[in-house]
Amino acid sequence: MNRWIGLGLAAALAALPMVASGQSLLDQLEGTAGHAPPSPGLSALEGTHGHEPAAPEEPILCAEGQVCIEEATQLPLRVLPRPFSHVYADRNADPAGIRIANVPSFHPLYVFERQDLDLSDAADPAGWYRVGRTRAEADGWMQARDVLEWRQALLVSYTHPGGPIEGRNPVLMFRDYRDLAGLVDDFDMAGRARALYRAIDDGDAPEQVVSMEPQRFVDITRQFYVLPILEWEQTQIDGDDARLLQIAAAVPGARGADTLDAAEYREQARVARVDGAAERRSDLQADIVFVIDTTRSMQPFIDMTRDAVASTAARFRRMTDDRVRFGLVTFRDSIEVIPQLEYDTRNWTPELVDSATLAERLEDEVRATEVGSLDYAEEVFAGVDTALQSQWRDGALRFMILIGDASSHPKGHPQNITGKDEIDLRRELDDAQVHLHAIHLLDPRATEDHPIAEPQFRHLARIRGSRDESAYDSVDAFDDRAFYGLIDSVANGLIERLATTAGEHEPVADEELPPLETLTTVDRLWEAALVEYLGRSANPPKDIVAWVLDRDLVHPVDRALDVRVLVTREQLSSLAQALDQVVQALMRAEVTQAQFFEALQSVSGQAMKRPEDLGQARDLAGTGLLPAFIQSLPYRSDILSLNDEMFASMTTEQRSQLEWSILAKLEQYRAINEQVDAWFRMNDADRDRDMVYPLHLDYLP
Repeated sequence: MNRWIGLGLAAALAALPMVASGQSLLDQLEGTAGHAPPSPGLSALEGTHGHEPAAPEEPILCAEGQVCIEEATQLPLRVLPRPFSHVYADRNADPAGIRIANVPSFHPLYVFERQDLDLSDAADPAGWYRVGRTRAEADGWMQARDVLEWRQALLVSYTHPGGPIEGRNPVLMFRDYRDLAGLVDDFDMAGRARALYRAIDDGDAPEQVVSMEPQRFVDITRQFYVLPILEWEQTQIDGDDARLLQIAAAVPGARGADTLDAAEYREQARVARVDGAAERRSDLQADIVFVIDTTRSMQPFIDMTRDAVASTAARFRRMTDDRVRFGLVTFRDSIEVIPQLEYDTRNWTPELVDSATLAERLEDEVRATEVGSLDYAEEVFAGVDTALQSQWRDGALRFMILIGDASSHPKGHPQNITGKDEIDLRRELDDAQVHLHAIHLLDPRATEDHPIAEPQFRHLARIRGSRDESAYDSVDAFDDRAFYGLIDSVANGLIERLATTAGEHEPVADEELPPLETLTTVDRLWEAALVEYLGRSANPPKDIVAWVLDRDLVHPVDRALDVRVLVTREQLSSLAQALDQVVQALMRAEVTQAQFFEALQSVSGQAMKRPEDLGQARDLAGTGLLPAFIQSLPYRSDILSLNDEMFASMTTEQRSQLEWSILAKLEQYRAINEQVDAWFRMNDADRDRDMVYPLHLDYLP
């Protein structure tokens, strides 16, 4: 194994790799429209992988009465208290001088001062930290042996585990690095891991396993927890990079170590992901939003969708009245390019409605346009983006049914009005817990568009927790019977599964209605949504330090952990302001034929403390324009390597796509900032400005 300990230390950003023959430069920047590169996850983290020693400790600046700052990153220095630790009034571990007893484990504290530190013996460090729960003032002193320095706000989150049969296994948390490393190095890693899971299922927790992720999914964007990365080591499993991570575990506002020795935690962690009849939930609801292309030739499909909704009302009268609400978003093309289209997207249901109301609107109001487009592609991405902003009900399972016969304009195209593509929207669908089923109408007269549209539709319809499976179905656009059967099976299939799960009576029978076809794609989509819903009752482990693998121990191809970075609103805002200036510079350079850095200096120079850094920088990372915390993170970012030579070599289309990529991130930052419930307090005493959001690495520039 190649080992690199000390993730908390600053690491150099990767240089942009050489451009392979036949590969566009932009492919190496952000990925191109029409295909989805793999999520970077932990593979995006930088490191020396054991070939070089860890970097020396960055200087810490501590001013009287103020929080200590890391000089290189300008981030406040924080520590994570170990279990059963105390804050003392003075630098004296006298029980009589305890100011705060039994500080919450692994809840970050700000450092105001460091005295007499000697960290040469990691097992028994000496010295003291003056700490505080807020930036405003210090609370007292903690011994160095009682805390862990946490330099970067990197943490991991559990991935969606998938279903109970084909999904991944829960993360096992090992007491000691050597136990996990020995397992990973074993030729029969999968067999040994299965034995550990069997022992846990039998109630006989293995000595080397301190705790375990619950079988049920705990979504960090809904149930906030903290898994800071303390150390890590890279290895390879079957030729694929994997990482062993030492993590701490904390849940704000909760106390007590959750180990497999604790009966209460062990029992809740072992509760099955989905448990058949035991999971009949009387409070279960579902929201279903249709996203429909209303360009020319789509009127028959609009009518058949209306009939399918009417079929839903006939089959499930009580269900659709009480439990199900519907939405409708239609899309066409850019009205800036073709004003006669009247709209690019329209939300016909500002508030979600019942099935009868939806059928009426499909009958009376929604019509396909008679105006033609400039090309075959439409604004599919804009339709999905608008539908994401629907007034979803709290607690309801959320579904979209996308119906279209054409691809969407890629990022950077003049008719792409959102600046987003299927990759951007898939991230937003996941964060919003919205599950999309795509119905692709295949027009035999447009076969050249099918290879473009299908990857877009498939990626949008990717089933959470699966390896490569999508809720994607295609049908001949001239086979009306086949389309009606498909839309009927999708819409009614979701509600039938709702009825079964909720323990409702059998659906109302109607001899005139054809039998409902069972679709595997609907089964898998429902299962993924139900796993999320049932996971709300699970509690993640807390107050432990352990070693974990970022992959499934039995099936290492499945990623078990994703990397995130905690950002405050202030940090997100400063990042957005910097990226906005980068976009302005890209646009100005394109118009004036200036070099990129020359344009960047004209746009940003007055806003910078040291504008001369722009002229001396070799790449965007060296300009000092972007927030220091971004440059301190040990992850690969090719955009930060942008320089004059690279910009000069890009085509007009590549520059446009780069602009749209950054604009899409800016739009995502805005949406995150406006989500009131998405921001969390690490400590109860934190002010609003110190609230944090677990930003996925994919959202970084």
